[in-house]
Amino acid sequence: MNIQTLKEASDCLLNLAKPGTQPIEHILLQDAFERILAEDITAKIPVPSFAKSAYDGYALRQADTAAASPEHPVTLDVTEVIPAGSVPAYPITEGKAARIMTGAPVPEGADAIIMHERTSFTENTVTLTAPVTSANIIPPGEDVAAGTLLVPKGKILTASDLALIAGQGIAEIGVYKKLSIGLISTGSELLNTGSPLEYGKIYNTNPYLLGGYIQKHHMTANYLNTVSDDLDSLCRAVLDALKTNDIVITTGGVSAGDFDYMPEVIRRIGGDLLFHRLKFKPGGAMLGAFKDGKVILGLSGNPGAAATGLLCVGFPFMRKLSGRSDITFSQATAYLGVDFKKSSPVTRILKGHSDFKNGMLYFTPLSNQHNGSVSSMSDCDLLAVIPAGSKPLAAGDKLEVYIL
Repeated sequence: MNIQTLKEASDCLLNLAKPGTQPIEHILLQDAFERILAEDITAKIPVPSFAKSAYDGYALRQADTAAASPEHPVTLDVTEVIPAGSVPAYPITEGKAARIMTGAPVPEGADAIIMHERTSFTENTVTLTAPVTSANIIPPGEDVAAGTLLVPKGKILTASDLALIAGQGIAEIGVYKKLSIGLISTGSELLNTGSPLEYGKIYNTNPYLLGGYIQKHHMTANYLNTVSDDLDSLCRAVLDALKTNDIVITTGGVSAGDFDYMPEVIRRIGGDLLFHRLKFKPGGAMLGAFKDGKVILGLSGNPGAAATGLLCVGFPFMRKLSGRSDITFSQATAYLGVDFKKSSPVTRILKGHSDFKNGMLYFTPLSNQHNGSVSSMSDCDLLAVIPAGSKPLAAGDKLEVYIL
């Protein structure tokens, strides 16, 4: 085991994720918003599938209006009224027109629609005082051509995706089953919410912070037990979680203290330790392990550090395993909004928020970057990566950022 950097750990996990292994379930289209599509959706029919009118007006032949003028108006006989959703009964022949509504099929022989407000009309005739030069006909396939890839496999389904699929008459689609993530909090100092506060104890916040990120990324977070610093109890908790979850995430017990038992837990349950204590901060106090075909991620007990480790190392793997085609966060170059006066002997992840000035993206570090602070993730929508060996940075320096 010689994995030390953030990238090496992320790549190690990505190599374990076999895309397409997550089970597929077929659900109603109405229930598929923000699910991960498990199949390419290709247009079988053009949309629209027929030529239709762009306006309320009259369907006619342009040639019949060529000589129309205020001095010599042209009057056409109206053969029928064509509402949207109906089928024209008659073709348009010389000297004829049809009253037509927006979206209705254009009758055979017509090559243009004139808006009714540009005509004078009676129940049986329509009169024009100028030639018709615009077709105003929506052709078949103007919106979607047959054979078009509408939505690719692995995409998070948006409202417009669902509308495109609905336009094909599809009522049920295949999506990947959501990953089940088991969350175990370790530490004898932790209390569950709702319990009376005891001196020397703290309320357990990690499941809510990590679970929120997990649910935001279209996975299921299972809040499991809070386990005291007891080796046997920890072993049982991890083994039980592996039985019912796709991935197990623990917080706490991964550093070098007397009660940091997670490396020993991995050894005792027969897991393979992939990496431990990486060279980045915050969040480098973490481990990755493999047991029975499933990954165990041991994160720092400090909320800010745990979230950073999960986002930077765990999420690319988890997104790939989920079946997503976009496995990494979007990246961008941003300008540092204020001076950052610390050097960075190892890779440093800064939490911050985005600002736009004169069309440029700026990164403003949050004032609280402490590992143990829940508030260090508040209003955080960007993570900036400062390479190992960097000196203090000045406002205006460029940074590579991940967009959360």
